[in-house]
Amino acid sequence: MVQIIENHAEISGTIIGSAPDPALPGFVVLTIRVDDAHDVGNSPNLFCHDIGQTISVHARNDSAAATAESANVRLRVKKVGPGRSFAEE
Repeated sequence: MVQIIENHAEISGTIIGSAPDPALPGFVVLTIRVDDAHDVGNSPNLFCHDIGQTISVHARNDSAAATAESANVRLRVKKVGPGRSFAEE
């Protein structure tokens, strides 16, 4: 199993898609085009290489990210493994 270091970032971008997460009940997968990725405290920012890219972020169904009324979002995120990112509450 691959382990990943503790990390946090605040990304801003555009939600271009959303779908129920087929593997995690109670979650949605947001497809986000990342416009910027800011450091959070002293945590490593593993999203700085995602600027200009489209990524998938898992978010709880009832979270602000999942229920955003605008396509433009700014949210705190972390990577938990290769290709897996989660919005933090």
